[in-house]
Amino acid sequence: MAKIAGVPMLKRTYNQVKQSSLLNDAIVATDDSRILDFCKTEKIPCCMTSSECLTGTDRVFEVSEQLDYDLYINIQGDEPVIDPKSIDQILGLFSMHGDDYAAYNLYKYISDEKEINSNTIIKVITNELDEVMYMSRFPVPFSKADMKPRFKQQVPVYGYTRKALKTFATRTKTINEKFEDIELLRFIDMGLKIKMEETNVSSISVDIPSDIQKVEDFLAAHKMN
Repeated sequence: MAKIAGVPMLKRTYNQVKQSSLLNDAIVATDDSRILDFCKTEKIPCCMTSSECLTGTDRVFEVSEQLDYDLYINIQGDEPVIDPKSIDQILGLFSMHGDDYAAYNLYKYISDEKEINSNTIIKVITNELDEVMYMSRFPVPFSKADMKPRFKQQVPVYGYTRKALKTFATRTKTINEKFEDIELLRFIDMGLKIKMEETNVSSISVDIPSDIQKVEDFLAAHKMN
């Protein structure tokens, strides 16, 4: 609910999501009555979930038990400048591969040392088929050879089928998910596949209060209201 250039962050995120050309519906999922009341005031569709969800994906699973869709896209509420093209890109991947993968996600290459070493930015290792091998808050891959690795940052837009969500919800947090606090690692720990694709979209997660200034600077630079 923090205001960014005078507009609550949740409203900014919702407005960005609604610009997707392929998404059928956009729904806020929450266990907080304050969020529900805000959504009612703003006429934003909202679905109440339990307060026992360990992750955002667990919350999306609860939504899938109430609402039937082919694919569920998880967009974090702290992504006020999320590019709607990233949502369409996820849906494009799903249209190509369907149930071949448990989840779909995106990455972009980063070179800024602060971003590479930040533990709030998830780095991802993929194989030659762009399937996830591991995700970490640590700068991976490590290079023992005389080579400079290229680092891939996970973009926090996830797509899941209903079947994948049901599988996810059969477990509590798995071992590497607990270590890294990265929910997609639950799929990897369970031996399921995640399909990735490179993207060039912009994204700024508001993980700490000082990130609000980053977003406001981004809005000013791109002349966005």
